[in-house]
Amino acid sequence: MSVPTKYFQGIVQVVAGLALAAFPAFFLAIFARIAPIEQQGFLAVALAIGSYAAAVLCAFVVESPLATPGAAPPRVLPRWMAAVTAGSGALLVFGPSVPSAPILFLGVVGLSSGLLMARSIDIVTGRWKTEALAAAILLTGCTTGLVLSFEHNPHSARVLVIGVVLAVLTRLWRAPRDPQSLRPHHTRRAAWVTGETAVVGAVQPALTSLILVILGPAASVTFRVVSTITGALEPIIAYGRMRLLAHGHRGEITIVAAIFAVGVAVLFGAALAGLWHLIFGPAWSGVTYVGLLFACLWKLLMLVTTVPFAALRREGQTAVVFWVRCLGTLVYMVLGVSFVLIFRTPTAAFIAFALAEAVSFPIYYLAAKRTTGKIA
Repeated sequence: MSVPTKYFQGIVQVVAGLALAAFPAFFLAIFARIAPIEQQGFLAVALAIGSYAAAVLCAFVVESPLATPGAAPPRVLPRWMAAVTAGSGALLVFGPSVPSAPILFLGVVGLSSGLLMARSIDIVTGRWKTEALAAAILLTGCTTGLVLSFEHNPHSARVLVIGVVLAVLTRLWRAPRDPQSLRPHHTRRAAWVTGETAVVGAVQPALTSLILVILGPAASVTFRVVSTITGALEPIIAYGRMRLLAHGHRGEITIVAAIFAVGVAVLFGAALAGLWHLIFGPAWSGVTYVGLLFACLWKLLMLVTTVPFAALRREGQTAVVFWVRCLGTLVYMVLGVSFVLIFRTPTAAFIAFALAEAVSFPIYYLAAKRTTGKIA
């Protein structure tokens, strides 16, 4: 494979991954027009918990084999995950246009898990054409649902959900049978990998819930809107992490950094042009440029930390990663809760996140240097 072709495929996968952020963003935008503010606040929490559950499940099935020398992750989306996604979608499609809290929670968790696992497997296996097709289907469903919500159409959320389900099921088209199952290759390493993902991932849903309780549903929605918009940068970071875990090429991070810079410019350009206000409607009213700036800075620092993190994980140092991430999570929680309680604004949470990630990087760096002797 020539270098230009390899880079082109990488760029396609990163750009296609941006569609992953469309699901929570457009779901929030649709609910801002068809649901009362209380339900919008719960959706914000449900999306945070859904992302958390998806990350934990993906760590168990996809990432733990990457931390096990000689093991291989699933080559295609497991059939059971496809069934869970379809069942979760059915709950939302055949239920009320604004579902009850338990139904909304179950539906969001299943859809988020299917989207993330399907994309992660495509990144590792390099199935960029399938990823691009799935992204096109997902964006079509999200955009159609959003347009319908402008007219307060009760079916708008259902159309979005159908797009998500079809995007996930597309991964099974012409997919070979894969003997991989839910059982990991190395149970002990899988426990470490899944455990540290669970510990780190708890920060977002915990802070979203705290903001909902302390500052109210409007502030919770604002926090989730900013998280969702800057979440468009998350697939870029995830691509870099997966490629570093699977292959360890230093050149990959250069591509990711360049696309990240473009992504930040696009986010702020869209904000200045009024695109986010058009999409999110009333949900955008509480967002500030300062909050958006610190959220992007936080994501940038996460990208930097990915390099020593991947070096540790790739060498099978799962126990070291677990304890380092536990320490980092403690810093996140202490700063995040303190800043929210003191300043009582969603922006304070993103300032705390940026500070916490800045503190975490030297911890990862020193651990990687001491344990593996290298950081990439």
